[in-house]
Amino acid sequence: MTTELGRVGAGGRLAAARILVVDDEPANTLILERLLTQAGYGAVRATNDPRRTLELYESFGPDIVLLDLHMPHLDGYQVLGQIAGPDRSAVRPPVLVLTADVTRAARERALGLGAGDFLTKPLDHLEVLLRIRNHLATRFVELDLLEANRDLELRVSERTNELRASLDRLRETMEARRLLASRLVTAQEEERRRVAADIHDDTVQRMVAVGIRLELLARRLTDPDQRTEMDRLRATVAETLSGLRHLLFDLLPPALEREGLEATLRQHLERMQADGGPPWTVVNDSSSELTHDRRVVLFRIAQEALANVRKHAAASLVTVALADDGGGIRLEVRDDGRGFALDEQATLPGHLGLPAIRERAELAGGWCRIESSPGAGTNVTAWVPFEAELRTEVDLGD
Repeated sequence: MTTELGRVGAGGRLAAARILVVDDEPANTLILERLLTQAGYGAVRATNDPRRTLELYESFGPDIVLLDLHMPHLDGYQVLGQIAGPDRSAVRPPVLVLTADVTRAARERALGLGAGDFLTKPLDHLEVLLRIRNHLATRFVELDLLEANRDLELRVSERTNELRASLDRLRETMEARRLLASRLVTAQEEERRRVAADIHDDTVQRMVAVGIRLELLARRLTDPDQRTEMDRLRATVAETLSGLRHLLFDLLPPALEREGLEATLRQHLERMQADGGPPWTVVNDSSSELTHDRRVVLFRIAQEALANVRKHAAASLVTVALADDGGGIRLEVRDDGRGFALDEQATLPGHLGLPAIRERAELAGGWCRIESSPGAGTNVTAWVPFEAELRTEVDLGD
């Protein structure tokens, strides 16, 4: 019999979750089906033939998979290899391994092949239900974030296409293009500000509320296992909040207006290094006060260049330098990574940001130069004038 702690509300998102059970013992699948049904889950499928797992996985589209390890024909490790391969969805459903094999080797192998959790038989039914519910809650948060990112990308893409069409229609005179682009700068930043505000005021606040409620619930739990599971769920919520705050920084770095370009670049580089990027240094030889528009365009240029460093350079050091140069400011992003042949740049996958960098600088009335060769790192230099009116800040290169 399930307890209220393990039960899900009827008609809710958890109750509609699709659960796939794979175990060669009919008695085991029958027990799990009954347990899940009693707990309120309405979409449960089971198979005693592991050879049918991939077919069911693709047709049923489970939100979580409960998988035995030792089965005939295909064992659980082989099944994990099928459903967790590189050709599967980037947001894979969690796999909860249920097995009587308590050896460390079995645990490490299963987790190494992509299993998300590991429970040993005989099973504690309440623990099974709590693990399932926690993994499903995490999956739905990930799916919501993915959908939000896709929606944002679609809106940005649609916006970019609109701006392309507008610029094409107004290329007859440079004066008309300049006046239009000035409006586009404001529109782009307002759009980023609006999206960031929506995320901060709605999604982030909801996640904070979830964290507070989990904290209150945790104080009422006395069972050590339940407290452990609750701690894991709270950690997941904290990681989700951290990801949302990173997204907010990318959309609208708060330091850009308050503290200036150098401070914002330092924050961005710190985050990049924390996510696995190379060590960095910032050299600021500029004493000029930049308008917010100039800060925005220079930061976006640096952001594109550093994204290429992070993804492709395999650098051990990246340097960002700012300096006054004539009637403008010069930005350099240098790395000591693998580099590339400039005549191959147009065919290099993942380097679409380089044309975008050039176009950003040119539309700001400046220029951009890229120097690189295999094994000798890359140097991206952009110059933007102080006084010429910014013509557009929107990314038209991607």
